[in-house]
Amino acid sequence: MKKMLSKEEIDHSTIAYFNDKFMPLAKVKISPLDRGFLFADGVYEVVPVYDKTLFCFDEHLSRLFKSLNSIQINTNLSKIKLLNIVNELVKRNKGNHQIIYIQITRGVSKRNHAFPKNWCLPTIFAMSSELVRPTIYERERGVKVTILNDNRWNSCNIKSISLLANVLAREEAYKDGCAEAVLFKNSLLTEGAASTIWIVKNDVVLIPEKSPNILEGIRIKLIKKICKKVKIGFKRCNISYENFINAEEIFMSSATREVIAITEIKTLNKENKIIEKKIGPVFKKIQSEYDKLINKQINLEG
Repeated sequence: MKKMLSKEEIDHSTIAYFNDKFMPLAKVKISPLDRGFLFADGVYEVVPVYDKTLFCFDEHLSRLFKSLNSIQINTNLSKIKLLNIVNELVKRNKGNHQIIYIQITRGVSKRNHAFPKNWCLPTIFAMSSELVRPTIYERERGVKVTILNDNRWNSCNIKSISLLANVLAREEAYKDGCAEAVLFKNSLLTEGAASTIWIVKNDVVLIPEKSPNILEGIRIKLIKKICKKVKIGFKRCNISYENFINAEEIFMSSATREVIAITEIKTLNKENKIIEKKIGPVFKKIQSEYDKLINKQINLEG
């Protein structure tokens, strides 16, 4: 049985932001009537930090506000104020490489599935944790993934804090010794439990079409720019199960994983076999250019 995190195991030096105050993470108290706690009525964003420098923050911020608008939460919070909050959080916490987690819920009100009749103050929480970058082994050898059916809701384009289906998928992947669960709905690729999934076919980088079943990953625009720079084809299209397992190269991207090759695939349970892939030249170019983007931003702003 997994052990619960005790207060003693929380890093007491970690500073969080909670409703207009900076305080030790261990002292943050959430009301049991918070709609995020009761209904998962809220959204979140995850921002990587390299050498105390926010990476792609404008893009993450835009997606956060888009998610807020999608579920009709009005925070009266300006983008400038949120930027200042996050920068202060980075300064107050140790570690050059961090992950900033931002969560905004509809706030505290009497329990009722419908929105509160009167506007209530949204709960705004942010915390920093260590950014553990991919290991040299992962970068050079790639990772193993498992394929699962996508049983999430049909509004995955909203970055909702309701992540139970993602949690269960990632847990199943971990039990299989895999780094990620790659999800398919109606035999078409959607995404990973917590990542964007890419394939390479005929030296063209492919990802699924925009859809309510897919979160528009921040790295999609970055990798599209990279492809244009290094003259690699880029296309959005439906990706079938057969096209996926027969792809020349496969890789994943996320705020924390950056870009990592997928070199082993555990197929659906009815097949129960392992397919091996190699790290190919297209992925190597993309990974190299992605590293340059990180280093360039650090050098310009750090």
